[in-house]
Amino acid sequence: MKGFIAKTLFFLGVMLAVNALLFILVKLFYIRGYEEVDLNYPTYLLADSHGMPLGDFTEDFDVHNFSDHGDSYLDMERKLKYLIANTDVSKVYISVDDHTLSPYREDFNNVDRSAYYTELEDHQGLFDFLEEKYMDYYVVFLHDKYSLVIRNFLEKELFDFSKWKSQKKTRWIELSKEAQDQKSISRANDFFPGHRRSMALTTSLKNIISLCKENGIELIGVRFPLSQSFHKVIGSKSYRADEIFYKEGLLVQDYDSLYLGQDAFFRDQDHLEREVGAKFAEILFEGTEKD
Repeated sequence: MKGFIAKTLFFLGVMLAVNALLFILVKLFYIRGYEEVDLNYPTYLLADSHGMPLGDFTEDFDVHNFSDHGDSYLDMERKLKYLIANTDVSKVYISVDDHTLSPYREDFNNVDRSAYYTELEDHQGLFDFLEEKYMDYYVVFLHDKYSLVIRNFLEKELFDFSKWKSQKKTRWIELSKEAQDQKSISRANDFFPGHRRSMALTTSLKNIISLCKENGIELIGVRFPLSQSFHKVIGSKSYRADEIFYKEGLLVQDYDSLYLGQDAFFRDQDHLEREVGAKFAEILFEGTEKD
C-alpha cells in the first residue's frame, strides 16, 4: 500500500512539474500581454487583430488600444465590464466589421484568456467560475487550445528552418493578383461559412451597447480598411454588425474602402502594415490625415 501511495505521489509530482513547465511556455507565448491594460485613459479601442496595427499609436490621441488577435464580442463584453468596474470610461471605439458576428469568430475567440477579466457574477455559477477562470487557465492538460499553442511553438519557433535561413515572408504587394485573390477567397471562406450570424455574439454586442448606454459611455463603431482584393472577394457578404449600430442610432466610422488600390499599405488581405497604423490612428481618432 505504501509503495502504491509513493508511486502515485511521484506520478502526481511529475505531472505537476510538467504542467508547470508547459504553463510557463503558454504564459510566455500566448497569455503574456493579454492581461495588460492601462486604466489611465478615458477612451478605449476594442477590436480583434484588425486593431493591432494601430499599436500604441492610439495613445497619441489619449486612447488605449485594448485590442487583441481573435477577440470576439464575448471577450470585448468582458473587457468592457472590467473597465467600467475599475476606471472612468467616457468613450469606446469598437470594430463592427463584416465578419465580427461570424460563427467563425464565435468558434475561434479568446474566452479562455478573457476569463481573466471576469468575476463570479459573470458566470453561471461558482463551479463554472472556478473551472473557467482557474482550472482551464492553469491546468494545461485540460485545455485543447494550449496544446495548439505548444504545437505551434514547436513547429513555428523551434523547427521553422526558414527562420534560421533568414527567409523573408513575401509582402502582400509582391504577390500576383491571382495569389492575392486565392488568399482572399480562403479568408472569406473562413469568415463567412453561411448566411446566419452568431446569436451568441449578437447578444454580446447588444449587451455592450446596453452597458455603454447605462454608464453614459459614448460608443462608436469602426469598420477597418480592407485590401482591394479582399474587398472585391467578399462583395456584399456581411453579418451586419454595423446595421445593429445604425438601428440604435450609433455612429459608425466606415473606412473599409479607405485604402483600396494601395496594396503597399497592407500586411495581408485585411490587415494594415504596422507603419500605416500611425497614419490610420490619426484618421480614426481625429478625422484628419497628416501631410
